[in-house]
Amino acid sequence: MERGAYMDIKSLHTFLKVADEKSISRVAGQLFISQPALSLQIRKLEESFGHKLLIRTNKGVQLTEAGQILEAHARSILTIYNQAFEEANKLFGDRHVIRIDSNITLATYALPCAVYEAQAQAQFKDYYFDLSFSTVNPVEKNIINGMSDVGYVHKKSEYHDIRYVKIGSDRLILAASKEFSVPERLTLEELKRYKLIQLNDKFNERKPLMESLHCDISDFNIAISLDSTESAKTAVFKGFGLSFLPASSVKKELSTGLLKEVTIEDFAEEYPVYLCYLKENESNPRLKPFLDYLKDRKTLDFC
Repeated sequence: MERGAYMDIKSLHTFLKVADEKSISRVAGQLFISQPALSLQIRKLEESFGHKLLIRTNKGVQLTEAGQILEAHARSILTIYNQAFEEANKLFGDRHVIRIDSNITLATYALPCAVYEAQAQAQFKDYYFDLSFSTVNPVEKNIINGMSDVGYVHKKSEYHDIRYVKIGSDRLILAASKEFSVPERLTLEELKRYKLIQLNDKFNERKPLMESLHCDISDFNIAISLDSTESAKTAVFKGFGLSFLPASSVKKELSTGLLKEVTIEDFAEEYPVYLCYLKENESNPRLKPFLDYLKDRKTLDFC
């Protein structure tokens, strides 16, 4: 493992908890994760740091000499980080800042309306919502690192200290411009005769799409590969071909008739939307009201 690859704010915070409590099992209970999951976090931190940090004794765990060095510096790092966080929050006065992270599709077509509705609630009049989308790190990694408070994802990952709550769903549809000459319904073999506009694989939609179609991407006539949903929509508008797009991204265009949906026989690709956050933040006084509001709604409204 590359040195420093697992050296993030969350892992340092967990390490200090273990150093203070001298017990992995006790800290695991406090963080609502299993003991093996916490042990794995510590082991990854040791691999990243390049030294063994803890030793087990009859009285629990103790720090090695390298662990004592990291402990001292970790406390300084967290102090500086917390000071920076507090200073940044002062920019918003007494308002509570909630940092929300997601993929670009949800950040563009769902979260603005969802956040607008939340801000209309009296209980959130003193809240400021900061929306962003991830292009490098997974959403969960940004939450663990303290860069985001809550996130929206389409798939659960193996992060043991993250809570996932399903709050909605989206689906992939085959979109065409209203003038594009194509039947309302196609078989899979008929689809292969048309030019397709595909999204780059950074959207993580290609593999599940091909699995649902029981095909390989090489079976299709790919006209162009684009790196954003909006550019794919523009190509469809221009009549360059058909494209599988999230229904949330073309909701307005379908309702106004600018685009039309082409049905593929025996194909239905619906996928969930999960709210995710650190389990330990379920009792955080700044986040709990907002988390409760989102979970009580049990839905995500798309713009």
